[in-house]
Amino acid sequence: MQYVIEYQIRTAGLTHDQNLDNQDALLKAFGKWTPEEGLTVNAFLSNLNNGGYVLVEADDPNVVYSFVSKFVYWNDISVVPVVDVADGVANGAKSLAWARAAASG
Repeated sequence: MQYVIEYQIRTAGLTHDQNLDNQDALLKAFGKWTPEEGLTVNAFLSNLNNGGYVLVEADDPNVVYSFVSKFVYWNDISVVPVVDVADGVANGAKSLAWARAAASG
């Protein structure tokens, strides 16, 4: 299963010094992180607004949870399960056919 993880580094409500300390702690922690067993990181991207996106694959959602839970102390995180667009289109076509058949009779 693939997941898109969006993260935003938390800064609201912190003083200038707290933000600096927060950033320092996050960089130290991230420098010690290695991907969990069973987690494949396909892309790890920074956006231009103090956050970013991670595209990962894992058979067990607990592996994804293990990853994101390590960084909730510094980041606001959203995890969205995703499928390849070709699979989404195929499923959408089947669902549309079912809905039309169900609604016609």
